[in-house]
Amino acid sequence: MRILLVVSMVFATVASGAEYMLGVDSQPQEGVPKGTVTKHLWDESRIYPEATHDYWVYVPAQYTDAEPAAVMVFQDGQGYVSLEGPVRAPTVFDNLIHKGEMPVTVGVFINPGQREETWDQRSTQYVPLDDTYARFVLEEILPQVGKTHNLVDHAAGRAICGMSDGGLAAFTAAWERPDAFSKVVSHVGSYTRLRGGSEYPYLIRKTRGNPKPIRVFIQGGRNDLNLTEGSWTLANLSMGAALMFARYDHRVEMGVGGHDLVHGGAIFPDTMRWLWRDYPGVKGAGVAPSLDTVVGEWDVVANVLGKDRHGVLTLAEEEGSGLVAALKDEAGDEIEVTAVSFEDDILTYEYVEPKSPWAWKDDGNGKGIEWTGEMTAWAIVTGNTFEGAVTSNVKTVVDYSMKGRRRDRATKTD
Repeated sequence: MRILLVVSMVFATVASGAEYMLGVDSQPQEGVPKGTVTKHLWDESRIYPEATHDYWVYVPAQYTDAEPAAVMVFQDGQGYVSLEGPVRAPTVFDNLIHKGEMPVTVGVFINPGQREETWDQRSTQYVPLDDTYARFVLEEILPQVGKTHNLVDHAAGRAICGMSDGGLAAFTAAWERPDAFSKVVSHVGSYTRLRGGSEYPYLIRKTRGNPKPIRVFIQGGRNDLNLTEGSWTLANLSMGAALMFARYDHRVEMGVGGHDLVHGGAIFPDTMRWLWRDYPGVKGAGVAPSLDTVVGEWDVVANVLGKDRHGVLTLAEEEGSGLVAALKDEAGDEIEVTAVSFEDDILTYEYVEPKSPWAWKDDGNGKGIEWTGEMTAWAIVTGNTFEGAVTSNVKTVVDYSMKGRRRDRATKTD
C-alpha cells in the first residue's frame, strides 16, 4: 500500500490541477531539433549498497564534446522524463535550448533506489537532512554520465529538481553542497515532519546576512496534503517566507492544485527561463537591467503589526545619477530616501522616517527607548508589482510585509 501511495503522488493528474494546461513550449515544435533520451541502470552504488537505480540521460541536439554542457538532475526521474507526463522536461529543454532561453543542458533523471520492492529506498534517500544523497549524485551518477558526456564541473552550471520528498532531497543537496549545485526547483516539496524538512525555514532564517549562494524556485498547491506530518501547503509558504527573510534569490508560485506535478509542469518552461536567466550564452544574460522596468510611481503598502501604512514611491532615471527615488507617506509628506538600487529584479531603498512608530531601540543606558526611523526596503519586482519587506535597522531584525503596484503610466501627470 505504501508503494502505491508513493507512485500516485508522483504521477497524479487530479482534478485539482484541471486549471493548468501545457503550453506550446511543452509541446514538440516544427523545426526544433530533438535531443536523445537513453535509459540506464546503476547497480554499483557504494553509498547505497545493494540498491539499484534506473536513470535516464537526455542529451540535446546542440551538444558537442568540445564544450562542457550544463547539467540538471531530477529526482523521481521517470515522472519528469516521460514525454506523455505532466512535465515533459526533454521537450521543454528542446524548445528553450533552441531559442537560446536556457543553456545547452544535459538532463539526468534518477529514480529512487530499490532493493526488494519498487522504490523501497525512496524515503531512506530523500528525507534525511544530510549530504548523503548529494554525494550519491556527485560521486556516482554524474561521474558515470561524465564518462561519455562533457559536463560542467562548477555549481553555476548545475541545477537540481524534484517533487514532494524529491523536492526536499533537491533542496537538501544544494543546501549541503552549494559548491556543487547553485539552482533548485522544488515542486510541492516536503518541508514537513518533525526533525525533518520542517527544520529548513528556521535554518534558512539563520543565514540572513550570509545567505548560501543558491537560487530557489518553490511551487506549491493550496489543496496539497494535510497529514499528521504537517501541511504541505503551509510548509511551502513557510519556506517562501524564510527565503524572503534571509534575502535569497527565490521565487514562489502557489497554485490551487494538490500533491501532483500538474501546476509545476504547466509553468515548467517559465521556471527554466527564470532559473537559467543569467547563465553565459543564454539570451539576455549579462545585459544590465533596464531601469525603465521600475521607473514610475508606485503605490506602496506596508503592514506593521496589523496596520496598513500607505505611501507613494516615485522612481526616475537621471543622467549621471542613475536611479533616484522620492517617497511620500500617506499624508503626502516627504520622506528622506538615502539610497536606492535595482539589480537582478531586486529593488532596494533606504529611508528615514522621523519619530517612526515602526522601529525602536534601547538607548543603551537602560533609561528607555530611543526612536529611530532608519528603514530598509527589499522587494522582488515582477512586471508592475513588487513584494518584499521593510526592515527596521535595530538590534533585533524585524521584517514588515510590503507590496507595491505601479500606477498606470498613461494616467500619470507631470
